[in-house]
Amino acid sequence: MGGGEKLTLVLAEHLSLAHNVFLFSAEPLDVPSLEQFFDVDLSRVKVICLKNPGSLSRVLGRINGSNVSLHHERQLRSFELDLFINNSYASALTCPTTRGIFMCMFPHPLVNNVVNSYSTIVAISRYAADWVWKRWDRHSEVLYPPCDDMGPPPSAKEKIILHVGRFIADSIEDERHHKGQGLLLETFKRMTDLHQQGWELHFTGSLSPDGKSRTFAGTLMRAAEGLPVFFHFNAASEELRKLYRSAAIYWHATGYGFDADKYPAKQEHFGISTVEAMSAGAVPVVYATGGQKEIVTDEVDGYWWTDIDRLVNQTRKLANDATLRSELGHQAVLSSKRFSRETFVANIDRLIELCPADFKLK
Repeated sequence: MGGGEKLTLVLAEHLSLAHNVFLFSAEPLDVPSLEQFFDVDLSRVKVICLKNPGSLSRVLGRINGSNVSLHHERQLRSFELDLFINNSYASALTCPTTRGIFMCMFPHPLVNNVVNSYSTIVAISRYAADWVWKRWDRHSEVLYPPCDDMGPPPSAKEKIILHVGRFIADSIEDERHHKGQGLLLETFKRMTDLHQQGWELHFTGSLSPDGKSRTFAGTLMRAAEGLPVFFHFNAASEELRKLYRSAAIYWHATGYGFDADKYPAKQEHFGISTVEAMSAGAVPVVYATGGQKEIVTDEVDGYWWTDIDRLVNQTRKLANDATLRSELGHQAVLSSKRFSRETFVANIDRLIELCPADFKLK
């Protein structure tokens, strides 16, 4: 229930207006839940769960991924598709058609150089595109993900600092996002002056079903006991919209604590939640790395921070100056318009028209 999933479903919904669209998955999908959570209409989309080779793996690419991908590729070829769009992170799937688009959230270590079987590579930010060139030696088209407008902002904001991000157990060894909820909680804990002024910290996001992630969420909740800190796990779209519209400040910390050159994938690849917070007039205070610097302009529509002291000082500055919050919040709303669903679907239509039809598999 994250940004990659949202991009896939918005893409499928839009293309189904003019094309026959199949949505392939490696495991069964709860379509009604997805439609409700992401506010999409998949009624014109044919959802197909690919078969896995026996009990080898339930999820594409997790165990002997290249073997699972080969099994899936054979099934996909039987559909004789005109265009195949792969939006599966770290996919080892060779393109099953002559026209293929590989949607790259961030370039992963390659298996048999499968990306060269795709005629077009799409990066979700300039940051990701730069690393596609460095790691894969391929040009990529930049297509920012679709972001919902959570406005209009209310006339009066509440004293709420909001963070939106998946609650997922993390390790240095893999390249999953490090959302930094623990860091933000510890930072807010020391800002007792804000507690006394009535400020609250709210965390929301999908909670992964695995045991480690649930343990991680439980640890956060115990650490927040006695503080004006609130958790909203798996919040429905209306609840999330209400939180965005209520919040005066938005915090984002993905990538902090990880060297950007050594762990580039752990930086924020883009940051849909930041854009959506801005659309509701919340002033973003974000860790200055990755795709966040393409969304937020420092001291114009939000603030960048590079260390905890700067995060604290910028937040205090905003908390104590309602006029400043209003001015930056207004500019944040205007800046967020660059990343609308309408812009996304217009760009994807253009991209599909440009996708070469005579591409030769490599």
